[in-house]
Formats: sequence, structure tokens, C-alpha cells
Amino acid sequence: MKHHPRAARRQFLAGGIAATGLAACTQTPPAPVFPAITFSHKGVFRLAVERVELRSTYAPPMRRPNIEHEVPVSPVETVRRWGSDRLAATGDTGSAAVFIVREAAMTETELRKETGLRATMTSQQDMRYDLALAATIEIRDSRSGVVVASCDARAAGSRSVAEGIALAARERAWYALTEQAMETLDAELERQVRAHLAPFLR
Repeated sequence: MKHHPRAARRQFLAGGIAATGLAACTQTPPAPVFPAITFSHKGVFRLAVERVELRSTYAPPMRRPNIEHEVPVSPVETVRRWGSDRLAATGDTGSAAVFIVREAAMTETELRKETGLRATMTSQQDMRYDLALAATIEIRDSRSGVVVASCDARAAGSRSVAEGIALAARERAWYALTEQAMETLDAELERQVRAHLAPFLR
């Protein structure tokens, strides 16, 4: 029995469309893209200093339970960005402002789970993530390096995720935790600057 050329072509095209549809269904969804957390919209503290220096004394351990090196938007760089976005020098000679990242640690803790029949029928919380942030602003004499004024701020946050959660959802939880803790740190730094660095504000 002979197959009509047009019928054969229709079968080929249908098969091609079906194969394309199958491939599309099995593609891995794109990884979420997280924007940098910025603070310039909060306003700038203009300090009567020659310059603003950004430093960090916190060194990520690069091993668990610490996971800040795995977070798409680095907590260390986010705290550092606060200093870049919110502190500005007016050019007054004699002193410098030093913004120091003291801590930006995110840790992972496995949570205890229930056992038994009830546990098999419910989704339990699997991991808890804790974030601790700390920063210091020092006004230093340019010649001697002596600290003539300073202020400190700390913030912390915690968030848990359910078992079986996808990596993309886990990363969204890390990002939300970082945003939340940074809002607290931003408010505390602002309060400390106004309370302890008022003579240097312009």
C-alpha cells in the first residue's frame, strides 16, 4: 500500500510538533534573579569628613552551618552597600568616616520533625535560617587614626522553610530574610548616627 506524500508530510509535522511540546514541558525553569538591595532612596547622611572608607572585619567561614556564601545576594555586600549608599563626605579636612561590616552571618539549622502516621500526612518545617548583622561607623582623626566618635548597630532575623522545598523557593526565603534584617539594621543605624554622630552631620 502506498502512502500519499502529503499525508506522510502531515504525520511528520504532527510528530515534530508533539516532540517540541514534550521538550518544552521537560525544560528546567529559569533560576530566579534577585536585584541588589539598595538604600540610596532612604537619603544620605552628609558627614563633615574628608572621605568615607568601607571595610569588613567579617570573614565568612565558607562551611556549614554558615551558608552566606551560597546566598544569591550576599549579606556581607548588602551591609557594605548601606555604607556606600547612605554615607557621604562633605570634604572637610581633619577626619575620615570608616564604615565597618562586623558581622553578616547566615546559618542553617535542621529542625526536629515529628514521627508516626500524622507526620507522614503533613508537610513539616525542615530548616531554619538565622541571619545576624552588625556594623560600626567610626569617625577617625586623619593624622593619628584615633577614633573621636562612633556608633554601632545590630540586627537579626529568622525564617524556616518546609521540607521538600525547591532551591528557587529556598533562595527566595534567603532573600526575604536578608531584606527583613536589613530594614531593621537600616533603622538602627539611622537612630545611632543621629544620636552619636550629630556633631559631624551637615
